[in-house]
Amino acid sequence: MIWKIAKKEFLLNMMTFKFAVGTIVCVVLMAVFMPILAKDYEERLKTYNGNVARNEAELRKVRVYKNITPTIFRSPSVLSVFSAGLEKQLGDSAKIELGTIPEIDAAPTGDNHYLSIFPVLDASLVLKIVLSLLAILVAYDTVSGEKERGTLRLILANRTARHEVLLGKFLAGLLTLIIPITSAFIVGLLMLQLYPMVSLSGADWIRVGLMYLASLIFISAMYNIGLLFSCLMRRASISLVLGLFFWVVCVVVIPNGSVYVATRIRPLESREKTDGQVALIRRELNTEARSQAMQIYETQSYQHMSENDVPGAFGHFYVGGCSKDFFEFWQKAYPVTEPLRIKYADKIWEVEHGYLKTVWKQRYFADNLSRISPIFSYENVMSILAGTDLTGFQYFTGRAKAYRSQIIEHIRSKTNNFSSPSYFTTCSREDVLEYDKDWGGKSARDAENPPSLLNLQDFPRFVHRLDLAESVRRVIPDLALLIFANVLFFALSFVAFVKYDVR
Repeated sequence: MIWKIAKKEFLLNMMTFKFAVGTIVCVVLMAVFMPILAKDYEERLKTYNGNVARNEAELRKVRVYKNITPTIFRSPSVLSVFSAGLEKQLGDSAKIELGTIPEIDAAPTGDNHYLSIFPVLDASLVLKIVLSLLAILVAYDTVSGEKERGTLRLILANRTARHEVLLGKFLAGLLTLIIPITSAFIVGLLMLQLYPMVSLSGADWIRVGLMYLASLIFISAMYNIGLLFSCLMRRASISLVLGLFFWVVCVVVIPNGSVYVATRIRPLESREKTDGQVALIRRELNTEARSQAMQIYETQSYQHMSENDVPGAFGHFYVGGCSKDFFEFWQKAYPVTEPLRIKYADKIWEVEHGYLKTVWKQRYFADNLSRISPIFSYENVMSILAGTDLTGFQYFTGRAKAYRSQIIEHIRSKTNNFSSPSYFTTCSREDVLEYDKDWGGKSARDAENPPSLLNLQDFPRFVHRLDLAESVRRVIPDLALLIFANVLFFALSFVAFVKYDVR
């Protein structure tokens, strides 16, 4: 009996104007959006590849280890076409330097701050807005509409169990909504295949499959919400008004209200306080570094401190020629000052990270409040699977910090803790002894035969890759919430339908 009811309801839904319009709108929007999103991804991928190539070209120009200050880049996610998340709003590059913890360069936001109130254009926007609204429209008159037409009383007069009627209507609604969801995904994926630079790996296809599954669970939850209102009200028009009101609350009120509440309950610390602490640490570094350098300077009389700086890699200079005093002073100073810079950079990071943690805690608190809305949970699942959520950005910053540590250890091992001349100069000790005698001759020889480049074949390269298993683990809580919403709203619908007066 359940299947007979489901089949009847499904065929009726297929012939409705709202189903036809909703499906066409989904397919058309996906067909329009996907080329725009794919082209945008291609442009960002070209920019990323160009930046990486330029960075590698600079690495091939390095002659001294002190000049190694590469920039690392976060590759754009190919699945950002499905969920852009925060990818375009957060930084995608970081400068690696010895004396600073990597600072992530933020994406430009422009001068119009009011643009932030508009949602980011992606495929999930179509799914969470259009399809969730379609689910409400399909479900609002499922029970109350039949009651108004008098057909509900006829169905129940044949001794059909109420739970069979409700299950049949639920299955019919779900089967109805599967059609526009599947059509939207198929059209979107077919459009992506037209762009050669958009290539999906095996892991990406698994992520797309999980996105499709999450979309089904989400749309099912929204349908159950509409079904609940239909079981509570005696008139379909009132069910529709309540369903639309709930939809507006989920889409607009809860996400914005949660941010407002989070800023009031968990306000951020003053940025001036953090800046003051950082400035104090920098002054301590300058004082200690100057003191250490003076101690080295006073141990021996360094009278002739001269050098010839030559343009090098990454926009820096290196010492192409220098006096014996300069050479010996810095060979003793760098093993002292560079570890100091590293130590104080870590101190500054602790202060900066402490401030960032308060920002992230506020954001996570707002997110937890927003989980009241099934739409937010769905949006979060999509961004996690696409690798464009806040945690994905935090993973990038953590990898940038770890990569800096790798570079430091590599340079330490190659320069004997920064004491080797190769750290700051291309001069050998023999060159230094001849510097004062024949400086011009050496400069001419260097111009004809530039100093040899460093062999960086074993230099560590930055790798940023999101783990599929970790992404799946992180979507489980939000998927569980969506499944719970399905069970809860269907159970409430059943309780309401059992007591529903069909007269």
